[in-house]
Amino acid sequence: MGNLQRALRKEMWYLLFIVPGVCLFIMAVVIPLIMGARYSFTNWDGVSNKFAFVGWDNYVKAYQDPGFWAALGNTAKYALILTLLVNVFSLLLALVLDAFLPLRNVFRTIFFLPSVISIVLSGFIWSYNYSTGIPQLLSHFGLDVTSPLGNPDYALFGLILVALWQGIGSPMIIYIAGLQGIPQELSESAKIDGAGVWKSFRHITFPLLAPSVTINLLLVLTGSLKVFDLVFVTTNGGPGFATEVVSTYIYRTSFSSFQGGYGMALSMMFFLILVIVTVVQMSISRRREVEM
Repeated sequence: MGNLQRALRKEMWYLLFIVPGVCLFIMAVVIPLIMGARYSFTNWDGVSNKFAFVGWDNYVKAYQDPGFWAALGNTAKYALILTLLVNVFSLLLALVLDAFLPLRNVFRTIFFLPSVISIVLSGFIWSYNYSTGIPQLLSHFGLDVTSPLGNPDYALFGLILVALWQGIGSPMIIYIAGLQGIPQELSESAKIDGAGVWKSFRHITFPLLAPSVTINLLLVLTGSLKVFDLVFVTTNGGPGFATEVVSTYIYRTSFSSFQGGYGMALSMMFFLILVIVTVVQMSISRRREVEM
């Protein structure tokens, strides 16, 4: 026991290296979370220093708010479709660019470059493309099209296309790294045994990519659920409420309607939803990894 205590005291100074990170996490995450939970039980307007506690009234109001549930539905639709498309296309690109291909490093760079551009700039670029660039281009072929961002039926899918264009690069790199970690001997043995490309992918490549799939599903899903800036700079939740997501709804409630306490209650509910979705998604993905 004495040797163990001496060893712990000797190595204790290593904890000094994590102190700045822990302090930053406490100041940037823990304290705001506690303050937000406190304000969610008040009628704070988001500006003044005066407020009164209203108990669970904000949460009851949120539960009965059709606007919040409509925004949550748009968020879920956006996140599920985008997560599926990003992972499918990034995996296909990774499979192509991991194989022997002339100038494959150039193509990797080209497909990765959109992820370097800021989301705000991407929103402005694609707003112009949708409203001016693409219609003018297609007009030369006799096609008359308008921006999908102005149509309530297609606005959300227009945003998904922008997010797909920008978000495909990082998952592609993760999949390429996973593919390069698979021993070539397994694929060669499968070919010798007569397995085709599809069977080799289904029974060898894809199961061994399970950790990469789990990481990409988690990153893309949680990131798309928290979407704000792309919606804010392109449609601002419109037309109507066709692209209103939870983040923009909370922002508008808190800062435009001056209902800071109610906005905090919405934020806490959304935080709880994110935690549940993340835990469920991780448990399902880990279980699938074991089954594979």
